[in-house]
Amino acid sequence: MLNQQRGRMMAVSTIYEQLHARVNEYSVGMNSTGTGKEMKILERLFTEEEAALYLHMTRSLESPATIAVRSGLDIDKTKALLEGMTDKGITFPFTVDGVRYYAAAPFMHGFFEQQMIRKEKDPELALLMEDYITDGFRSQTITMRTVPVGINLTPRDQILSYDNVKEIILGKETIAVSPCFCRDHMLSAGKGGECHKPHDMCIAFDFYARCMVEEFKMARYISREEALQLLDEAETAGLVHQTAGNAESTEVICNCCPDCCAGLRMLKHHPAPAKAYPSNYYCRHEDELCIHCLLCMERCPMDAIIDTGDHSQVQPERCIGCGLCVTACPTDAARLFTKEKVKTPPAVSTFLRPSTEIFLDLQGEIARTRE
Repeated sequence: MLNQQRGRMMAVSTIYEQLHARVNEYSVGMNSTGTGKEMKILERLFTEEEAALYLHMTRSLESPATIAVRSGLDIDKTKALLEGMTDKGITFPFTVDGVRYYAAAPFMHGFFEQQMIRKEKDPELALLMEDYITDGFRSQTITMRTVPVGINLTPRDQILSYDNVKEIILGKETIAVSPCFCRDHMLSAGKGGECHKPHDMCIAFDFYARCMVEEFKMARYISREEALQLLDEAETAGLVHQTAGNAESTEVICNCCPDCCAGLRMLKHHPAPAKAYPSNYYCRHEDELCIHCLLCMERCPMDAIIDTGDHSQVQPERCIGCGLCVTACPTDAARLFTKEKVKTPPAVSTFLRPSTEIFLDLQGEIARTRE
C-alpha cells in the first residue's frame, strides 16, 4: 500500500514537471524559482488529466480529433477536457464553421491574462501569480516595446513608422478593446482598488481581436476612430503605450497603468530600465526652460526624473522614452529625442505568434480535418 502511494506521488510529480518544462518553452517562458512557486500555479490551474492533454497540444490551432489521436483519448473525453481547460484560460480557442480548434496557451500572453475570463475568480491563484511575478519570474525574452505618446519631434527625430501607434491603428481592419488584464489580476489578488485610471484600454488586432471578442467574450470590436480616441484618453490619463508583435505586424497596443501593469511594475524595480526595455527614444530637459513645476516627475512611470532644487533632471538610465513627461510640460522644457542606435521590432516574436502565421496553420488544419 505504501509503495503504491509513493508511486502515485512520483507519477503526479512527473506529470507536473513535464508540464512545467513544456510551458517554459513557450513565449516568455515560466522559469523555475527553486522555491516551487511556479509549480504551485500549475497545480492550481491544471488537473492531472488536463496536464497530460496539454502535453499533446501545440501552439498551432488543432481540432479535438487531431489532439485526441495524438493523446490516445476518445473524442468526447478530449472535447470535454479542452472545454474545461478553455474555461480556465489555459488554451487559445478559435471557431470556424461550428468547429472549435485549440492551441496550447503559454504562461504569458496566456494563463496570466486569461484569468479574466473565469466566471468565478480564484483569489488564491491570483496571489500565487502575484508572488511569482514580483519575486521569482524572469522573462526569457523581450515581450513589449515602449513607444511614445502622440507628440511631434524634429524632422531628424521623427517617430518611426513601427513606433507610431496612430499609424499602426490606421493600417488595421480588425480592432477590439478589452479591459486591462493586469488590473483584473490586481483586483483578484485584493490589490489595486485605489487605482482610478481608465482600464478598458487593451487594444488587439486581427486574430487576437477576434479571439478576445468571439471566443472569450471579454472584448468588443471598435472602429479606427474609437481606437484613436482611446489613445488620446490613455495619454491624458498617464498610461504608457506598449506594443507587441514582430517586424511584419503589431498584434496589440496595451495602454498600461504604471500601478497595475505587471511588466511596468517589474521594470520599475530594475536599476536601469532603459537598458532592460526596448525603446528608440529618450527624454532630455532644457534647464533654462524649466519652471520647476514638477509635473513631469508626477507623470514619469519609472521615477526617471529627479528634483535638483531649481529644475527637473532626467536620469537617462531610467528613462524608457514613453513621452508622458513631454505632454505634461507647460514650457516645452521636456523634449523627446531618437536614440542614435534604433532597434526595429524582432523578425520573429516569441511573445505573440503573428496572426498571419496562426491563420495559415489553421487553414492547413481545417483542410486535414475535412479530408
